[in-house]
Amino acid sequence: MSSSRQRMLDTFAFNTPDKIPVVYHASPAGLYVHGKKLLDLFKKYPPDNPVNFHTIPSPPAGTIDNNGSYHEISKDEWGTEWEYLIYGVYGHPKKYPFENWEEAADSKFPSLPVIDSVKLGEQRKDYLVFSGWISIFEKLHALRPMDEVLMAILTEDPALMRFLDRLVEYWLTEIHSMIDAGVDVIMFADDWGTQHAPLISPALIQSIFMPRYKTLMKPVHKAGKKVFFHLCGFLGSTLDDLIDLGISGLWPQIKLFESDHTYHEKCIKNKVTIYIHPDRQYLMPKGSPKEIDTAIRRYAEKYHDLGGGGIFYIEIENDAPFENVKALIEAVHKWR
Repeated sequence: MSSSRQRMLDTFAFNTPDKIPVVYHASPAGLYVHGKKLLDLFKKYPPDNPVNFHTIPSPPAGTIDNNGSYHEISKDEWGTEWEYLIYGVYGHPKKYPFENWEEAADSKFPSLPVIDSVKLGEQRKDYLVFSGWISIFEKLHALRPMDEVLMAILTEDPALMRFLDRLVEYWLTEIHSMIDAGVDVIMFADDWGTQHAPLISPALIQSIFMPRYKTLMKPVHKAGKKVFFHLCGFLGSTLDDLIDLGISGLWPQIKLFESDHTYHEKCIKNKVTIYIHPDRQYLMPKGSPKEIDTAIRRYAEKYHDLGGGGIFYIEIENDAPFENVKALIEAVHKWR
């Protein structure tokens, strides 16, 4: 039996891994709702990424009112205040750290995280280590309202362009730090689509953002590392642009990815591995265990036939009944 690390490497190389790898995300929402029975299920079926589940998270003191409703407002390291209404589920910006992009020129970026290279080195003995969350578009609309961001992109506001360049330099520093520490796969994340169309014109994505992605990815490629890109929603020509930049992995919204078979064909042709992230709009919250088992078997058969290119990704949120959660985890480990 292969190690988790070798299994991942064989998957990226389409070199017929012994099993399809599986990755768990430590989502607090699912653990909070399902508790110990989910914790036990995770431990029974271990994943191929170095994640440990020891405790069940819970809301901070003072965030649950007398009626049992959760509400929390907290400021992140960038200075944005976020409002959270469902524990463990991403919130929405409530207050921003600056009033406009001119003012952003003097904003202070947070300190970069310190990577424990010794711990990472130990993990690399058994695992292919993924790290980072390099975002430029999503970071913009975490710092100013979305409508303002979209208008500034459309008009190519010079102050926004200068801020983008500052952001690229900031992320480059983190990327070099991850490379030096020995990270194998660096995660990028910008959702560019609704369910039916791109958020802005593909021409603007290509002219403004793709050159900056290229700058950010250059040292990753030079170091022989892999780029994995999270991109939900309508892909359109953005997928072609990212493939041209040399991504090794893609984390799409699986139902939209499947609705256009050309996406899948392009990934196969260019040896781009995808996260198989089962549908969370219908299948997980509303489907049946039988439907879940059938879907997972279909995915497994497809990627077994391809000899790689697929990684099961499991993230349990708050809206899936436990029978479906159990069916998902058991089906992945049965068919992988």
